[in-house]
Amino acid sequence: MKPAKGSQSPEAVAKTSQMLKAQPAPPLHGQLRVPGDKSISHRCAIFAGLAAGTSRINGFLRSADCLATLRAMQQLGAQVKWQDDNTLLITGTGERGLQAPETPIDCGNSGTAMRLLAGVLAAQPFASELTGDASLNARPMARIIKPLQAMGARIAGTAEGTAPLHCGPTFSLHGIHYDSPVASAQVKSCLLLAGLFTTERQSGQTCVSEPVKSRDHTERLLPAFSCHVTVQGNSACISGQQALRASTVDVPADISSAAFFMVAAAASPGAEVLLTDLCINPTRAGIIAILRAMGADITLQNQRTQGSEPMADVRVRGKQLRGVDIDPQLVPSAIDEFPAIFIAAALAQGRTRVRQAAELRAKESDRIAVMVAGLQRLGVACVEKPDGVIIHGGKIGGGQVDAAGDHRCAMSFLVAGHLAEAPVTVSGCQNIATSYPEFIQHARSLGMTIDAIDITDGSRMPEANPQPNATSPVPILTIDGPSGVGKGTLASRLSRELGWHLLDSGAIYRALAYKAMESGVSSQDEDALARLAGELDLEFRSTDDELAQVWLDGENVSADIRTEACGKVASQVAALPKVRQALLDRQKAFARAPGLVADGRDMGTVVFADAPAKLFLTASAEERAKRRHKQLKNQGFSANIAALFDEIRQRDERDTRRAVSPLVPADDAVVIDTSSLSVDQVLEQARELLRQKGLID
Repeated sequence: MKPAKGSQSPEAVAKTSQMLKAQPAPPLHGQLRVPGDKSISHRCAIFAGLAAGTSRINGFLRSADCLATLRAMQQLGAQVKWQDDNTLLITGTGERGLQAPETPIDCGNSGTAMRLLAGVLAAQPFASELTGDASLNARPMARIIKPLQAMGARIAGTAEGTAPLHCGPTFSLHGIHYDSPVASAQVKSCLLLAGLFTTERQSGQTCVSEPVKSRDHTERLLPAFSCHVTVQGNSACISGQQALRASTVDVPADISSAAFFMVAAAASPGAEVLLTDLCINPTRAGIIAILRAMGADITLQNQRTQGSEPMADVRVRGKQLRGVDIDPQLVPSAIDEFPAIFIAAALAQGRTRVRQAAELRAKESDRIAVMVAGLQRLGVACVEKPDGVIIHGGKIGGGQVDAAGDHRCAMSFLVAGHLAEAPVTVSGCQNIATSYPEFIQHARSLGMTIDAIDITDGSRMPEANPQPNATSPVPILTIDGPSGVGKGTLASRLSRELGWHLLDSGAIYRALAYKAMESGVSSQDEDALARLAGELDLEFRSTDDELAQVWLDGENVSADIRTEACGKVASQVAALPKVRQALLDRQKAFARAPGLVADGRDMGTVVFADAPAKLFLTASAEERAKRRHKQLKNQGFSANIAALFDEIRQRDERDTRRAVSPLVPADDAVVIDTSSLSVDQVLEQARELLRQKGLID
């Protein structure tokens, strides 16, 4: 497919690929076979290089990472010949035929190359060194160094447990049974490869067990090279002194490369893409299960088995996705696809939560931090967690982001640009070719618009991690007032109508009150409550109901926090200065594009004092008691109107007289008495205020 008029050729883009720009474009359409699987290509290079005879590898991925592994095997004595662009012939060294490399082996940016080769070289009777670029040399290697040393191998890294790795000479190696603390195919494969070289006179079997089964290409592919591997559940075992023999392998298309187009199509109503010959190995196909859980229309066609790997043609049709809590059991089988999945989550309606994915921090970059920072720049509300992320989806805005040199983050942000409301410029794209050299060409063939940016023109990225503040362009409407005046209903309807984010400040205090009651913390223990406030795992989930759902510690507590007892405690804890300070920053973080509707009691006076539009709702105590009684009755709770009336008057007196953030209108707030107004009438007055402020048309 020829480049669009005025755009650059893929070759030109590849030469200036430090910074790329993706433009919003119509939904993708077309058929594509992405390149060969990266994980399988790495293993083919190593296994064929160790085997006796000449192996034929069809569909080997000619990416920078896989070529680094191929060059390493050549340094160790294997012979390599390209028969054509698609067919690679590798003549291996045979049993114990590896030769000592004359220079350090450069693995480039490839963690797979370094960790798998470490298993081979740490078992050899000669010394060698494995090194890589700055990114690779900063990644954790202690996870392979320690178990290899336990096998008797001589291997050492830096004091920080990183590369360069100095391997061998090792003259005696014994098998071990290793319980890996992480589900890592690289750790597992490293130890299984080392297990091939255990000596006969010692324990010769090496077994690796994982908490969750990681990708199993090593276990599937070694038998093709006449090597027996025993697999039982999440454990794999191998015996030493097995001689590998040459084989012919057809490499299927890489689902990790296809993931970018799967997301670009799945999240775009009207798109339809057919991705052929994909490897759908169950330990790699987590992205299909995750996208389907989000509502994606994905069909597997022409399912078959090629060699030891299941394959299919995958048809993806676009539709509106929904946010989900991603099953942690699916994380290992989608670990490389999460940057793309984050983009799908940013466009899904509702909240998506990723947990137990701390392994993402040990990739080519800290992928959690890089993706969260980029998404926040694009106006997506997301919260970084130690082992994952929470993303509130809806829309992606335009802007500039930094992929930090991570190829998968770079391609994911370019997909975001295709699906965004404005162009997205991505810096740090120079390593895309490490896994997908044809990405630009293939993206264009399906309808994406990607061009290089001249980084010599003086353009620069904005400051990192901008914080929402008074001068932020994010439009904010604050709605303050006492309980029972209709704030929640108005805020919920406005946020849905405008597509803005919603903050229910009262729910935050009620959630803290509920947590305190459940934990046995006194409503007067200010220090303990402030600590509890800092630990709250609280999220809002938009629904079709008038009020948003409130989720605390992964549970829907919407009904629990609306009880009168909880409301009473919430009012008490809200008067404590340390508690209010602990929750202040959390509330400010809700200010994200495209806008925020903030419902509370001091939104316009304290939290968003410089918001451009402010409302203060009021109503008579009698009317509010009637509304509250009706609301509680509809929710299945019993309540006494007289008691509610007394409680409201007492609470009003307490709230208006408290020393910290008393319940009063902001000086520039528009006050609306809702006693005799319908919801629609109040809604129209709010719209009129937003129009006067130039926040809506």
